[in-house]
Amino acid sequence: MRTELDHRDVRKVQFTGRSTYVLSLPKKWIEEMRLKAGDRVTLVRELDNSLSVIPIFTGARESLNEVTTFVSPSESGNTLRRKVVSIYLAGYNIIHLKIKSGRMNPALRDAVRELVRRNLVGTEMIADASDNITLQVLLSLPELSVNTAIRRMYLIASSMHKDAMSALAELNYELAKEVIRSDDEVDRFSLYVFRNLVMAMQNGRVLREMGLKKPSDCLSYRVAVKSIERIADHACSIADKAITLKDKIPKDSLQKIEKMSHLALTVLNDSVEALLRRDYELADKTVDNAKNIRTLEDEVLKAIEKDKVRDPANIKLVLEDIRRTAEYASDIAEGALNETIDEVIEKHSANQ
Repeated sequence: MRTELDHRDVRKVQFTGRSTYVLSLPKKWIEEMRLKAGDRVTLVRELDNSLSVIPIFTGARESLNEVTTFVSPSESGNTLRRKVVSIYLAGYNIIHLKIKSGRMNPALRDAVRELVRRNLVGTEMIADASDNITLQVLLSLPELSVNTAIRRMYLIASSMHKDAMSALAELNYELAKEVIRSDDEVDRFSLYVFRNLVMAMQNGRVLREMGLKKPSDCLSYRVAVKSIERIADHACSIADKAITLKDKIPKDSLQKIEKMSHLALTVLNDSVEALLRRDYELADKTVDNAKNIRTLEDEVLKAIEKDKVRDPANIKLVLEDIRRTAEYASDIAEGALNETIDEVIEKHSANQ
């Protein structure tokens, strides 16, 4: 029986022989999956006790997530970039961009080429004609897990922060510029992780392949990715301030700023580890530790006033960047708490 409201197929479970239960599959689904009698499928029991029926493909299979979008000659490069990013995040593997009439504007073609090079992990331009461009995502989930991508993001953002602080201490303008250039790499991984989280929310098999236990874990990972992205932005902001400084920061003030920076990086490291290792206790300690950042900030403010630091306005903005880094790291730790609380409850219940 098919309802008009939700288009679900309601079928009866049948009993055959002495111990076998049989359920027929919808013909339309069989045809769409290109299955035939004798093909095998996998039955997976989900967390909510529903069953997923997953075809086992042993040979070549046509892509089921291919999309074509038409491009107007009047579109700007930024508009087209945003459109392609949205399609990429939606999980499509093959993206056809077709011009409505005439030839593809060279500026639009360059915008797509630059986007693929700088922002879309595992994506290549496999066709480039006068009236259309085809992009294909070649990277599959097992090749770069979400945990690996998040760890790479963390390492890059952490390195950016350290280099920005070195540039600030040494007035190394070239190092500061290198920090700013590194931001694209963090953005690339953030888009890749967001894409896979969207796919995981829609498909239980993808969720398991990513190593996540339940769909709500995707929310914690999204918070983590966005927080690391913002931490990288704050590293760039510190580097920007370093470029504007003309005089080195006095030793006492600098040592207190570096102490504050060290705490922010410690909180960041512990929060990411707590998330990826599903460590509730570490996450809890990290949230408490992050609260110390304001005390250190107050100490720095007193020091720069005592040392009569030149350009105190920019130094205070640097302190805000460091504090925000610790606060974003604390957000990651809180996400880890939310992700693992069920495991803590089960553990306590088992011990009673």
